[in-house]
Amino acid sequence: MDWKKLSTEKITEVYYSVFLNQCYLCNTKCKNTVCQACLEGLPLNVIHCHRCKRPTHHTNMLCGSCQTTSPTYQRCIAPYRFEGIIKTLIHSIKFHQGTHYIRPLTYLLSEHLIESYAAESWPDQILYVPSHPSRIKERGFCQTNTMSNQLAKNLKRHLGEKCPTIPKHNPLKKVKNTQAQHSLSRKERLTSPQSSYEINAPISKHVALFDDVMTTGSTIENCTTLLLKAGAERVDVWVIARTPDKAH
Repeated sequence: MDWKKLSTEKITEVYYSVFLNQCYLCNTKCKNTVCQACLEGLPLNVIHCHRCKRPTHHTNMLCGSCQTTSPTYQRCIAPYRFEGIIKTLIHSIKFHQGTHYIRPLTYLLSEHLIESYAAESWPDQILYVPSHPSRIKERGFCQTNTMSNQLAKNLKRHLGEKCPTIPKHNPLKKVKNTQAQHSLSRKERLTSPQSSYEINAPISKHVALFDDVMTTGSTIENCTTLLLKAGAERVDVWVIARTPDKAH
């Protein structure tokens, strides 16, 4: 009998039973990462623009922005509104070292992605919208980097070899340290400089661009345009949450 293997299996079994066999939000015992009660309290992005997923008052309609100028990305997956518990969890990750909330949020997004791509081809590659090096130094980590890697692990369990890959070094770089988006008004975000990013490595033809939150969409649009110019033929946007307009 291989006692070393047996002890490792038992330790893993105990670890999963004690630490992972419970809801990451309320610690209730459950088989999934998030329990049903917590799921029911999350702000689902049900009524939204058909194209950019901005929360609206009418479903399957185009918002004013998309009617004026269609986004350059092919599709957008944004399962939650950036409010309530979702907003609290993302703020905790970004500003209060709450990295333990990355697992449940990426689990939730991966579940929506698996459902959304059930009848479609998956992207070849996952890239993330990066922070500027000085912001990473200030925060201690790049949350979109950590989130995208955990997201890929979640998808790998379901997709196996069909799972989109993550490059060892993200080709997308932020080269200009602009003011934090959450501190700007909508008008300021839309008029902020659009040359903050660059691409310095080859990319795939079909790319998934990940970010934690999409607000006005200006950052996503900027990065998508760069990816298309660099050789991507299709860009799908994956975000955890979409910010409702203040008037919504």
